[in-house]
Amino acid sequence: MPPDINLSKKDFTPIDKQILFGLSAVRNLGEGAIENILKAREEEEGGFKSLADFCCRVDLRSVNKRALETLIYAGAFDALNANRQQLINDLELVIPWAQKRTKEKESGQLNLFDLVSDNNGETTESKNDFQQAPSTSPVEAYSLQDKLRLEKEHLGFYVSEHPLTALKKAAKLLSPINLNEIAEQKKNTKVSAVIMVNEVKQYTTKKGDPMAFLVLEDGSAQVEGVCFPETYKKVREVLTEDSRLIVWGKVDHREDKIQLIVNDAEPVETVRMVMVKLSVEQARNRDYYSSLKRILRDNAGDKNKSKIPVIAIIGSGENRQLIRLGEDYWVHNDKSVVEALRNAKFDAFPTPLVSNS
Repeated sequence: MPPDINLSKKDFTPIDKQILFGLSAVRNLGEGAIENILKAREEEEGGFKSLADFCCRVDLRSVNKRALETLIYAGAFDALNANRQQLINDLELVIPWAQKRTKEKESGQLNLFDLVSDNNGETTESKNDFQQAPSTSPVEAYSLQDKLRLEKEHLGFYVSEHPLTALKKAAKLLSPINLNEIAEQKKNTKVSAVIMVNEVKQYTTKKGDPMAFLVLEDGSAQVEGVCFPETYKKVREVLTEDSRLIVWGKVDHREDKIQLIVNDAEPVETVRMVMVKLSVEQARNRDYYSSLKRILRDNAGDKNKSKIPVIAIIGSGENRQLIRLGEDYWVHNDKSVVEALRNAKFDAFPTPLVSNS
């Protein structure tokens, strides 16, 4: 579980069969800052109410702006406000406001509206003081990819979820195996996989050509990828750390080590598919199915360039099934094949693998 400003202790803590991130593992958060946070939290029941409340109660000389940004990126304030980008923007106003409030409190200059009387008639600072804090204009939350990228930068790994989690179902349509199954494949077996690039190390061959060794993962395992000069020249722009790609290649067994020789790669955000709706009766009709395969073969083009998969949607409702047609039926141009299919009275449409919404 991500750190929580109201629940996390110094070290990792088990909660409901899960492990809550400890504050000591959050980058840019020193021992003094952690002690200051825990002490401020214990002084009032119910914990911190907001970012402004937090900034008013901790020592901002110890818990500085960099530490606050890290806590936000790590998700420590999500229970109070899940829009991390809004909190980051608000910091620019909240920090000086809280610093001013602290100085006024120390000098006894809080105005009448910031004070309330308790049951004994004594005047104390209002617990709702933080509600008067300034804030910036509303902004949209970070995209999931940006949120997870920033989370990893400040925690060292993903905690909220893995960037490929949302792609699991779609990945099965494109790639029938996970990386943890690569070792079971024979040498030179052609495979495709939806992966995330964890590391890219560029090398220069004896001929002076650049190539790269990669660390690829998909949540099930990590595999070393090799990109030889000819391929590297073609795909180097998309081979960046934390990028989500579909890669095509072949399995290699070398010195008891499993490698994936990458022959091509494409960002999942640009991958498209062709969907064809079929009734159960149509799927069982040999002539109808043969007509579908013939159109796909006619539009396949160069086999090495045909990277767009065709998915048959058979039936409807709860009984609907999605079947990925073999790579022999993958196509090069989704628009032209959809037009050909529609001309033959097939219910076909192109769709991206990853929705932009």
